[in-house]
Amino acid sequence: MSRPEKLISNEQVMEILNRYGGSLNIVIISRIKGDINQVILRKTLDLVQSNYPYLDYLIVGTLDNLHFISENKYKIPLDTLYFEQDISLKDLILRELNTPLESSKYLLRCLLVLDKQEPDTKYLITTIHHAISDGLSSVRLQAEIFNYCQIIASEQNLKLNSSSSLISPTLSLNNSFLQWINNKISIVNSIYFLGMLRIKMFVHRIESLKSEKDVAIELRSCGITQRYLSPENTKKLIKLCQLEKTTVHGALCSAMLIAVANKIRKNKLRKVNISCASYVDLRRRIKPEVSPEKMGMLISFLMSFHTLKSEMPFWELARDVTRQINKGLNRKDMFKPLLVLRKIIENFLVNSETTFATVSVTNIGEIKIPKIEGKLILEEISFVPSNVVFNRIFTVAVATFNEKMTLNFIVSQPSISQETLELLADDVIYSLTEVCNSINN
Repeated sequence: MSRPEKLISNEQVMEILNRYGGSLNIVIISRIKGDINQVILRKTLDLVQSNYPYLDYLIVGTLDNLHFISENKYKIPLDTLYFEQDISLKDLILRELNTPLESSKYLLRCLLVLDKQEPDTKYLITTIHHAISDGLSSVRLQAEIFNYCQIIASEQNLKLNSSSSLISPTLSLNNSFLQWINNKISIVNSIYFLGMLRIKMFVHRIESLKSEKDVAIELRSCGITQRYLSPENTKKLIKLCQLEKTTVHGALCSAMLIAVANKIRKNKLRKVNISCASYVDLRRRIKPEVSPEKMGMLISFLMSFHTLKSEMPFWELARDVTRQINKGLNRKDMFKPLLVLRKIIENFLVNSETTFATVSVTNIGEIKIPKIEGKLILEEISFVPSNVVFNRIFTVAVATFNEKMTLNFIVSQPSISQETLELLADDVIYSLTEVCNSINN
């Protein structure tokens, strides 16, 4: 049965980008300790699919006429692989990041990775279409998959105690969300916002990383590297942000901007004009609020513009990011791109060497999962959106779990090489560690 309405603008964009190498699809990675196998996971995926109408949805039609249809004849694809001598976890994550979803057959796929050397440790990798989910709801869905596996593996009844609950079924957000946006923001507001953004980019003469190799979009791929901030330093960073009257997000943006500015200026003492795209959760900013348990794409972005001197104080820059984000939130600027998002992306695909930001940061904060005692332990969970299309932008996806911060850094390659990506990620962690070392226990 078809959904009554077509995909709205932001959903259409995600299907367009999916067809370009899987760009912006969301990959969630979990490390699980305990006896989980394909049989348990297959039962779990079938249960989860029965709870989520969106997981039966398919996307059909031409790019000018995209529709969701509901077809429950397809099961969520599940593949099982063992680590081989020449295949690492990173290789498998890269495969998921760079493989489009067959959206006419499924909008979620799952990979279980086993290790003969460490049989008690498993990795669960899910890839979900950004048209039906965002970072928050993707991670919560992964948490539900784990909890169902926990129940089945521990031979418990499929019933939770009163202090915990599995994620409730999806809420169809298409009509209500679009109506809410249209009531708040007109197309004139959106066009004006887009025009002002272009003017700011021109006036500030924004710089970005230089492309190391230019190729057509079809020949690009997403590169990734992962870093961590220890629980001790994660706690310190949170405390320091409170003391410095800024946010953790502001601190992350500061570290990203400083790393890229240092790369751009190449040891020369000069100012650098750069910009940051900060992704914003819309769930708590619309009425009625939408909880993370509800699937759907409820994010947008805000831009901040910065002039970095050769010796830019870390906290001064973090406060400037936070100030500009708060100003944008108060003006409700995060809603304004939504009505013209497709136009923005189509223009970018035609002029793919242009860039709208120097760096981008998405941070879902602390992951809180209803805990069910059993035989399995969820040791780690993080997320990362694919970036095949957006050239020269240095991006990080951040999540905190069990008090440890995981930072997944991505770029479009070969524009930015793996060597450069690794160096930039090291510089970001160095900046964060340095400021953490400035506080006593």
